[in-house]
Amino acid sequence: MDKNTKILITEIPGEWTQRQRNGSLNVWNGADHHRFHRTTTDLPEVRLRPPENGLYAERIDGAWYWVSGCAKCNGTGEKYSYSVCDKHNVCRLCGTHRSKLTETPWGHPDGFTCKPCQDAEDAVTKAAALAKVAETDYDEWDYRNLDECKCPHCATVIHIEAEDYGDKNMECDTCKGLFELTTEYSVSFTTKVIGERITA
Repeated sequence: MDKNTKILITEIPGEWTQRQRNGSLNVWNGADHHRFHRTTTDLPEVRLRPPENGLYAERIDGAWYWVSGCAKCNGTGEKYSYSVCDKHNVCRLCGTHRSKLTETPWGHPDGFTCKPCQDAEDAVTKAAALAKVAETDYDEWDYRNLDECKCPHCATVIHIEAEDYGDKNMECDTCKGLFELTTEYSVSFTTKVIGERITA
């Protein structure tokens, strides 16, 4: 796809400004959209998909055009690109086209990773983590009262949001090992004089 692609959308008057995107679907004067932004209610809702993948509608100089949104075609380096052309809609590792996939792929900043490639990457990560932890003898005390949650099987640090704190059973994303998480709390005290401080 040429990054300079610019195809006039003749179905949409240039004075229409209310458009929203839902995947590849572009909706002008949509019922959901007008509740917040539309100033007139007499305009019809129009739904259009671009003539090819990787294009999206953009208003330029008072007219609507299909333009390239594929970050790879445009050379923008944009991560998690919203619009992807057919040529670049492939696994980032093996090049398998999305239309050939039989299982849901994994999202990635540079596109997606097909399940077989993700499984292979996960296996390498798991082996590396287990090999690193195997260099030392296991001692459960190494996993007590830590400042971060660490898998006792492979020592992978697991980020836990404060709102998810609490005692629970967990599965490590890296090695798939099961473990029990206990949230430890410590108590500290602050004292402050009320009124005048008593002295000898």
